[in-house]
Amino acid sequence: MKKKAFTLIELIAVLVILAILALIVTPLVMNIIRKAKISADKRSIDAYGRSIELAIAGYLLDTGSFPTSIEQLTIEYSGDEVVCSTTNLNSDSSIYLDGCTVDGRNVEYHYGENKSSTPEPVTPSYTAYQVGDHVSYNGVTYYVIEDSDTTNDTVKLLKENLLTFKEMGISDEDNYGYTEFGGSIDYSQSTVKQKVDFWKNNAVKSGDNATARLITHEELITNLGYENRVGTINPSTNGTTPTWIYNCERDYWTMSQFGDASSQVWRVIVMDNGIIGEDTVSGYNYVRPVLELNKSADITKLN
Repeated sequence: MKKKAFTLIELIAVLVILAILALIVTPLVMNIIRKAKISADKRSIDAYGRSIELAIAGYLLDTGSFPTSIEQLTIEYSGDEVVCSTTNLNSDSSIYLDGCTVDGRNVEYHYGENKSSTPEPVTPSYTAYQVGDHVSYNGVTYYVIEDSDTTNDTVKLLKENLLTFKEMGISDEDNYGYTEFGGSIDYSQSTVKQKVDFWKNNAVKSGDNATARLITHEELITNLGYENRVGTINPSTNGTTPTWIYNCERDYWTMSQFGDASSQVWRVIVMDNGIIGEDTVSGYNYVRPVLELNKSADITKLN
């Protein structure tokens, strides 16, 4: 009798087929196992998170207050060991878990919503003005006297024209307001402040936040090109001072020299040739104020 058997070639063919199947099936099986482990780890984190939330509810029932840390809680959890680098307790009794490991395995997964995180502060943006901008506010025209950017919420405005006697609350026009100034010419800053404040109370719309004062020497020198001369009426401009600084009808007051302890104000003097100088005050009670106004006010650019 003849016995039937596999030939060597047939055996080799079967082995080759099995090897090919192994190459195809093994990665699929391993991937299924890996996904199953990841899914199981995520379920472990979910179970751990729910256990913490149950512990928070129990803490609230027992104490009537919200826990400030996870260490205050008694957590009943019996699954795989879960350790999270971030555990935030939200005020609505929910939690947020992130950076977790399950039995030492890193899991790219977070539980819950991070409601306790502080959002990035939003920097407000305001209108930007430039020195020399001609603007109108509440029916009065001004010039911007200081560079401003979108992070500043106020703008400094120099009144285009001098204050009238009426705007300062002065009725004794024939004597330049001597009666209102105590029967004599008083050039102290406190007296000028009274006149400027009287004007501001009528010039500023109700609800708008504003301060009013005289222009300072620092603003004249630093922002407007005016050169410093103390106690003299010699020309005091570096050639770049804008004409709207000295195109008023008369000379007007400024604050005392910075660092000067004197309460005396100074005056800007308009020269015939359009150049300005300064000297101690004498002669007239003329005021050209500065209004520092919040940009939320209704300011209109004219140029």
